[in-house]
Amino acid sequence: MRKRWLLNLTLLGVILVLVALVIYTNEQEKPTEQPKLTDLDAGKVQNIRIERADKEPISLMKDALGFWQMTAPFNLPVNSYQVDRLLQTLSERDYKSLEADNLNLADFKLSPPLASVKFDQLTVAFGDNSPLDDRQRYVRVLKKIYLLTDRLYYILSSDALTFANRSLLGNNPKITELKMPDYHLLLKEDKWTVTTALSSLEIDTSQDALNALIDRWQHASAYNIERYDAKSQAQGEIAITLLGQEQPLHLTIVSKTPDLVLARPEKGVQYKLSVIQVDKLLHLPTEPKSTKSEDKAVSQEGNDSTEE
Repeated sequence: MRKRWLLNLTLLGVILVLVALVIYTNEQEKPTEQPKLTDLDAGKVQNIRIERADKEPISLMKDALGFWQMTAPFNLPVNSYQVDRLLQTLSERDYKSLEADNLNLADFKLSPPLASVKFDQLTVAFGDNSPLDDRQRYVRVLKKIYLLTDRLYYILSSDALTFANRSLLGNNPKITELKMPDYHLLLKEDKWTVTTALSSLEIDTSQDALNALIDRWQHASAYNIERYDAKSQAQGEIAITLLGQEQPLHLTIVSKTPDLVLARPEKGVQYKLSVIQVDKLLHLPTEPKSTKSEDKAVSQEGNDSTEE
């Protein structure tokens, strides 16, 4: 009995040693994680400036509410997704370090760089692709050169409007007044009123219809943003007052086909939306035919009663 107990104890000891050995081996075989490319905390960055060869610089600034705004060359809200892509560079771990002491920066197109991004006071310079793998690009941070997967240079070298928010009205807009060629909507005591030359028998002026129209405007987003074409002819004007803003935002209807194009001339941009947005944004729904027929029938019954 005692021998069996000693045997079991010995086997248990062997098993524990083997388990410990496996765990130790796995820990040793784990690849050592590289430090982040920089020590800068992306969440604390307040200003970003992008310099590009032969192109206008781009300045981005985080406002008091935490939203990013473009301050040059346009004054527009920023697409947060694009900013996040920039900020991810700061914490990049997948890179290869090069000894820069004996390297000529010009050979890597890092002096001057093809592009650079300044995060507050820290500059990340972007040079040429690797001749061995064009998916890799040379990057300089402080006095060190790294080889990174090329995820950013395309947008860095694109038009500045690549960084613009495609929302027509900016971040979390709340409309209090909407003036269009055919309608004037005004929010009074949490209810919408509408002034129009069209008959209520032609269009749906219910609160549901008005709320739906306002909601579509508040969430309207373009599929493309372009520089404003000053030669275009205006087909109508739209004025939108937002909560907390004294002055209305003005949009010019540039085109309704083949796309709906709405411009903000003072900002130097125009937004392209699908043609299906013409009815969704510029018109209230027509009154259902059944309702019109019922109203006509009621009116006819009233006339018959009067005649009797």
